[in-house]
Amino acid sequence: MMFKTSFLLAATIAAGASAGYVNTLGAASGWYSDDTRNTAGQVLNGLNSSFQPYFAYPGAPTASSANDAAIAAQLYFTDSGSASGGGSGVMVLDGTTNNLGKTSVRYYGNGNGIGQLNASFTSSFRMFIDPYSTFRTPALNLLVLGNNGLVYSLAWQGATAAAGWNEFSLDASTAAVNDIGWRVYGNGAPGSAAGGARSLNDWLGDASLGSILSGATVLGQGFNIGSYQRNCRVGIDWLESSLINGGERTDFGVVPAPGALALLACTGAIGRRRR
Repeated sequence: MMFKTSFLLAATIAAGASAGYVNTLGAASGWYSDDTRNTAGQVLNGLNSSFQPYFAYPGAPTASSANDAAIAAQLYFTDSGSASGGGSGVMVLDGTTNNLGKTSVRYYGNGNGIGQLNASFTSSFRMFIDPYSTFRTPALNLLVLGNNGLVYSLAWQGATAAAGWNEFSLDASTAAVNDIGWRVYGNGAPGSAAGGARSLNDWLGDASLGSILSGATVLGQGFNIGSYQRNCRVGIDWLESSLINGGERTDFGVVPAPGALALLACTGAIGRRRR
């Protein structure tokens, strides 16, 4: 998809959006469906659940409530049942039954960027992989407005996860292992080419891309199950990121824990909780 430098100046999300406890997509949380595609490979642009500036390119699919419903079949929140694995709440990403399908979610905050890409980046998350006959590890992704005015996608995958609960923790120095690590896509970047996985610090110091990525504006951070990952379904339990929520934990589910409910009642704010 094509992006424009004016991306950051496009429509504004509700200024009060908070990432502390997330049980919905859209302006209320700042979390949105991204490049989500159905089993036929069609990109789904939801009226409420998709981040509209992302679709500001020629020929973009029209936003519709029908697409919101289709997105909700692949990207949803639950406190029990599929992909919960006994946890108290997850955000489910379903890879669909066809390799053309894709599910992607990202936090865009208030639409003005969520921070800068630098050596202080850290992130941790916990997820559950449903025990299909085949399964893949979802990618942690960053969308970055390079210092050259072009947009890049950075995706990190850890070592192949097993069915059940998995927890990952990384920082900018976390090295690639067996060609599994950070990959950079777009505008001449190597993408999925052999040998393309490196640590984030390696990319920030790269002779060609370092000056473009170092200190660049991070537009959003999220997760995706990409194309050719059919029959894969994961539930994201929580995320901690130096770029989101002041580094505090973001929990996913339907109903907040009792402590968070009490906080909601007292302050009217979205509660933060730690397991």
